[in-house]
Amino acid sequence: MLTRDGIKKLFVHPLWMLLAIPTLGYIYVLINREPQAVWMLYTDLDDLIPFIKAFIIPYAIWMPFLYLTLIFFFFKDRATYYRTLLAYVISVLTCYVIYTIFQTTVPRAELVGDDLLSRLVMFVYTNDAPFNCFPSIHCLSSYLLFRAASQSKAIGRGTTIGIGIISWSIILSTVFVKQHVVMDVFAGVMLGHFIFTLAGRLLKSRSGVPLHEGQRSYLSP
Repeated sequence: MLTRDGIKKLFVHPLWMLLAIPTLGYIYVLINREPQAVWMLYTDLDDLIPFIKAFIIPYAIWMPFLYLTLIFFFFKDRATYYRTLLAYVISVLTCYVIYTIFQTTVPRAELVGDDLLSRLVMFVYTNDAPFNCFPSIHCLSSYLLFRAASQSKAIGRGTTIGIGIISWSIILSTVFVKQHVVMDVFAGVMLGHFIFTLAGRLLKSRSGVPLHEGQRSYLSP
């Protein structure tokens, strides 16, 4: 039976912070449209990268992977959960500012065939307008998860390797399915790297003590 204190703790539970992700997603939809001026950052290097429709699979699992990994961080290493989620929010808001003043686009691949993978690529193309590209949110968020797992002392080596494989598969998928260009990927990873460091310093200054990844906490808010 839930007590008054139990209900209060339920509604202020740290997992509710994950609602920041769909909230930011709603803002993304509002600004994902063609402005009066749009730039293309396509380079000769992008010409060398083939379209590989099989990479739509890691691309499509990005959102479930983001949620599940953050929930895993929550139960395994609370400090890493807070730091990664804060870094995600700051990074995405930074991207939105960039999209507003420097909107870019990317040329999509010409699809041939009616197989499952081709239809999945077409579904992504249809439901995600080719804007809001630089920096890539897929890349920055996947890098954040990889970086967080790599730095946590509470997360085992095998799990870290698994998170790394999936994260970098998602990052690579963005160029192989022609959702992004190389410069989008580079900017996303660099932004994620910088903001993750910043988030650690912000949390350290707020608490007044060093941020110790690896301290497990299951019940404290």
